[in-house]
Amino acid sequence: MVQPKKVAIIGAGPSGLVTAKTLLHSFPEGTFIPSVLEKSHEIGGLWPVGVNHGAEPRINSWARTNLSRFTVAFSDLAWDSVMGDEELSIFPQARQVGKYLEKYADLYIPKGVLRLGKEVVRTVRETDGLRARWTVQWTSRSIDSNGMMYDGSEIESEQFDYLVVASGYFAKAHFPDIPGLASVADKVVHSSEVQTTDGVHKLLERAGASGGKLVVIGGSMSGVEAASTVALNLSSMDFCPPVIQSGRNYEVHHISSRPFWAVPTYLPHKGLQGPTETQHTQFLPLDLVFYDLARRPPGPIEYGLGPLSTQQIRKTNAYFHSLLGDEYAKIGSFGINSNENQDPQPSWIAIGDDYAEHVRSGFISVTIGRVSSIDSTSTLTVTLPNGEHQTISNIAAIITATGYTPFSSLSFLPPSILSTLEYSTKDPFLPLILDGKGTSHAEIPDLGFVGFYRGPYWGVMEMQARSLASTWAKDPSFTGPYFSNEQLLQRSHERSLLRSLRSNHPGLRRSQFPMGDYVGLMESLARELNIPRVPISNDPNPGPAIPSRYIPTPFLTPDPSDRLSTLIERQSTSTIKALQKTIIPSPDNLNLGISMAIFRSLHGTWTYTRTTTITSTSTPTTSHRQTQSQASGHATFHPRHPSTPFYEKEYVCEETEPGTHTKPQKRSIYRLVEGTWSKRNGNVLVWDVDIDPFHAGMFSHGVMFGLASEEGQLANGGKRYVVRARQGGIHVQREKETDPKYEYVFNLNGVSIVSWECVLRERVVGGGGNLFVRTVYVR
Repeated sequence: MVQPKKVAIIGAGPSGLVTAKTLLHSFPEGTFIPSVLEKSHEIGGLWPVGVNHGAEPRINSWARTNLSRFTVAFSDLAWDSVMGDEELSIFPQARQVGKYLEKYADLYIPKGVLRLGKEVVRTVRETDGLRARWTVQWTSRSIDSNGMMYDGSEIESEQFDYLVVASGYFAKAHFPDIPGLASVADKVVHSSEVQTTDGVHKLLERAGASGGKLVVIGGSMSGVEAASTVALNLSSMDFCPPVIQSGRNYEVHHISSRPFWAVPTYLPHKGLQGPTETQHTQFLPLDLVFYDLARRPPGPIEYGLGPLSTQQIRKTNAYFHSLLGDEYAKIGSFGINSNENQDPQPSWIAIGDDYAEHVRSGFISVTIGRVSSIDSTSTLTVTLPNGEHQTISNIAAIITATGYTPFSSLSFLPPSILSTLEYSTKDPFLPLILDGKGTSHAEIPDLGFVGFYRGPYWGVMEMQARSLASTWAKDPSFTGPYFSNEQLLQRSHERSLLRSLRSNHPGLRRSQFPMGDYVGLMESLARELNIPRVPISNDPNPGPAIPSRYIPTPFLTPDPSDRLSTLIERQSTSTIKALQKTIIPSPDNLNLGISMAIFRSLHGTWTYTRTTTITSTSTPTTSHRQTQSQASGHATFHPRHPSTPFYEKEYVCEETEPGTHTKPQKRSIYRLVEGTWSKRNGNVLVWDVDIDPFHAGMFSHGVMFGLASEEGQLANGGKRYVVRARQGGIHVQREKETDPKYEYVFNLNGVSIVSWECVLRERVVGGGGNLFVRTVYVR
């Protein structure tokens, strides 16, 4: 009888949970005995599940994921089976991700496998001949009646055959080593402290009521998110009652050491459709666009790793420019070098719907460069890419959006093991040199890693867990050999490529994430594991790579008597059906994408021309008459916090005419909503403002959007789109014959509106004729 293999898994976040599930259910019963040791008393890692009694950071419960629920998921649990009656967005909230992980653990991981409140403090690897074993030592953490956490002093230990590090890459907030930063420590916070409105208010209290500059240091995701969060709070201060202080007293300055693109969450894409169907365009979640397998060359998809060539950098920038359009590139690209005679630096990608428009409206100023020093008079010096220096003075507060370091997640490993892994505390970008696509090191085959890389894509975690488990399951003797000579050579080459990426030199051509080729990872790992890719439809377009498309063969054709296999197949099928509904264009498919893209792009100031025509009705004693008037002015859409959690986003729209800029002639409230209520009224809802200047008065109408029609191509290869919309909800207090009828036409350059018009048709009360109002808006 084969002896079960004992596996210690450190961490009960998504990586640890999917590893335990894989070991338990992808092999014959008794093959593995996994134990998950987690220092917190809740599962979930960064994702909020319960009260966070640990010291590790957590994502704001109400923040949305920046990848869709098709990517933030495992292959064997559909989101539709998790949320019950609760409305589910394409981009779930962090609290919903926590609920997803709870459901996943309940379905697949027995309670005895999870050992919560156990902080691993040390591991020892011992060899007995050819066989190696791991001794794992931990202390128990307890919680008193007041919710206070206490670390136990007694050390417990147990021996295991294998060890999996699933303790995460984002263990501790990182503060940059900038000369003078310590001298202004009272003004410095980490970006994790400004995720919420309360966090921003505390920052402003620290900054002082007199205003000044709020400086965000750091590019990539967290820099854009922090700057956008602060800018939204500043805008809300002017348009959410009671208005106590103007947000315009402050300026947001964002400093990024790397050029970057700020990419909105929904992007134009053809979706899946037959060649005879009308060629409409959807606005799909960015991950479904970026991870479309059709973007890769024909043939087997290989995993890309190593420094980027000049051609790759230019090709990537050209793709983003074409996808996003010229208009958006003016406000959404920063430091991108388009000069063919100069050597480009790889650009990073940040995800944010509002960032670029905050830049356009002046709430955020961007500088590409490195902060070289800060003095005690609150003046900051930035070294620009050309070597020149720029100073920023009157600094009220500093937000370090410089991410997290993974070092404390590795503190329990023995020094000899860390030495073999080429551990470096000087490069948080790449602290270890691993092979097996980030899962292991060939010289320590009984040590595994899952999810230990920048870019925690759930599908890759699942594939890494499968790869590790498959390797270990094939070795009944616990002694190897684990890899063939060809595999050893391949792994050695992979480590060599990673070494070429390890450098702190700012000009190194390395991508934002060392393992950023998500599609390449998914496809190459699936090929190695002989996992087929499930088709989405009969369309020849292969569609996006998502976890639910990669199901091991036994679960694709389950035995009806096998409850687990049937459950997994059903969960995968449910997700594929939801994906089909999302990406296959249909006039009846009220996908939030187009609504979100239009609503996002309204942000800021427009110049309008309004033509009003009144036509009287002919009678036996009067003739048909028509009068016409014209007015012009500016309409500004100010973003603010939604009035209730029911709404996704919200604007206060103010209209002013020339010579009257101090007092708006008209205010309206625009709100973005999704869910069942939007199916009748539309995703964008409009209210008139009556007496109170910032409270919605009477509901005016909803807006229901059609699909985007491609109508022309830009010089850079980008697209022009036209989106038509009609009135949804009806004004409940008007008689039916006098209901106003609204129609909209939006003209887009890539993802940005360049002009739009609203037409209002209404019968004049009392049968006096018809009212026709056409308003055209341009930037």
